[in-house]
Amino acid sequence: MDRPEDRLALIELQERDGRVQRTLDVHHWPLTLGRALDNTLVLDDPHVAPAHASVAPGEDGQLLLSVGHTANGVLLDGRPLAAGACVPLPPAGAHLQLGTTRLRLRLRGEALAAERPLRQPGTRPRVVALQAAALMLLVTAGHWIALDPGADFTAWLPLLFGAPLGVVAWCGAWALLSKLFQHRFEFWGHLCRVLPWLLAMELTESLLPTVAASLAWPWLWQLSVPAVAALGALLLHSHLRYVLPQHGRVVSFAVVAMTLVFGAVSLATVYRNTDSLARSPYMSTLPMSGLRLGGTVPVPALVAAMAPLEARLAARVKQAREEDAADSADADE
Repeated sequence: MDRPEDRLALIELQERDGRVQRTLDVHHWPLTLGRALDNTLVLDDPHVAPAHASVAPGEDGQLLLSVGHTANGVLLDGRPLAAGACVPLPPAGAHLQLGTTRLRLRLRGEALAAERPLRQPGTRPRVVALQAAALMLLVTAGHWIALDPGADFTAWLPLLFGAPLGVVAWCGAWALLSKLFQHRFEFWGHLCRVLPWLLAMELTESLLPTVAASLAWPWLWQLSVPAVAALGALLLHSHLRYVLPQHGRVVSFAVVAMTLVFGAVSLATVYRNTDSLARSPYMSTLPMSGLRLGGTVPVPALVAAMAPLEARLAARVKQAREEDAADSADADE
């Protein structure tokens, strides 16, 4: 019977997400890999040759990887090796790819990484309940301020039912992705991640415009939209890192790229509609006069500030008339 102390190496067959599918102890050399039944490790992969590769010690005792008669070769730590190649293996082992099969060869000289802290599935239920209550309170307050006076109860139905169901559906979709890539249905973990970010987004969207109106800082109002978008990108990054913890760099790069593309498209749309890179500050409901800390603007200064709008509005009217005339001409044709 083979004993653990007699193990010379370990072969790990990895799935596409890096998880180990099965392992094979190596108690003697050479180690042969291929589709033929006389190999040490038989691989059921149509892209693997019958005698695809072998590992055996050389004259100096260092392990050598020899690539057999194969059209697809071998990837050694990402480096392609063609048929007939014979190269030394690193003392700590290596990652191999034969056809579509990914292997990890672990040797005795491997330096083990430090134990990773366990990713906790989420926060305490009491904290999650407080976050959900605070989020619902903020959303309800914003909805109440935006409603017209005398609105009936049907105006509250989308909030009372749509908001909770939307969060449940969002977390459920991410939990299905966790089931696909991590083999765990992590609904609670994703719920614990979405609530703090949604709370931060709601606070930013509610407070920044109010503070901007109180202090008469229009740039702060314009900052609220990119701030909310940045928080949304961080929320997406948090979900993806939870689903793909082993691909941190790829996830970060993808989120940054998506954010830059979304930002460029948004700026182009705003510029097309307003001839400016930022929308003019506008609030459907202004804060109470007692909260106004920025002082007032004299009437002559307000009139002087509105004077340039005449030329811009005239240009927009002219452009609209030209577009209407062109559309009419095309319709007549």
